[in-house]
Amino acid sequence: MLTPEEIRQKIDYEIIVDAYNEYEMSSGWYCTFDETLIFPFYATAQLKKKSGDVEVKRVKIVGLHSDAEGFTDTDFQLKIEQGNYLVPIEYSKLSNIEADDETLEMFQIWDFWVNEY
Repeated sequence: MLTPEEIRQKIDYEIIVDAYNEYEMSSGWYCTFDETLIFPFYATAQLKKKSGDVEVKRVKIVGLHSDAEGFTDTDFQLKIEQGNYLVPIEYSKLSNIEADDETLEMFQIWDFWVNEY
């Protein structure tokens, strides 16, 4: 688990270093996630059914869905494997992520960015 100061250092000097606008920041996040996240990993997801009900289910995350422009908001999308389909899901809909330490660290950094930076 990283300290807030370590997280700030990573954001400022590794992820958004030399970023002068929103697109460059988004690109920094995308490149960092693309190079760091180890797939597949598992998480609990809130999935909306056709009826409108929400079902909580364990899912397999197999890749990034957002591209370099997809990190401009407070969320981004990943791809989950649902049967024979790859379906996008917002990171914010995931919980109980079961992944390697480097992947979990990146999510800790993202959560800090969104909630406290």
